[in-house]
Amino acid sequence: MEFCQEDRRALYDVWMSQKAKMHLTQMEITKRLGVSQVEFSNLLRGSEPLSMSFVTKFCKHLHVEPENVLPTLRQKSGRGESVVYLQNRVSVDGEIQKVHVEGNQVIIEYVHVAKS
Repeated sequence: MEFCQEDRRALYDVWMSQKAKMHLTQMEITKRLGVSQVEFSNLLRGSEPLSMSFVTKFCKHLHVEPENVLPTLRQKSGRGESVVYLQNRVSVDGEIQKVHVEGNQVIIEYVHVAKS
């Protein structure tokens, strides 16, 4: 899913509102999300691409529903489409070298050392 600049602004606005209500600091939220403060700032300011995983975790920590906050998700739910968030984890028997996305496929390139 691609998020637009309006979504990013909405996330920033929610952050500014909720951090005051919840007495959260940027350092606390970045620790909870597992990102650096620089990465967090880049995600909310526009130089890092937003992922559904980040948006979901971020909204969960701020006690808001993504569909109620992000214009892109509101539009989808307004058209009668259900929005379902899924996550898959994959373990490989080796060292991951590269991961990239082609359409709806994730390609994982890794090195496996075969023991003889």
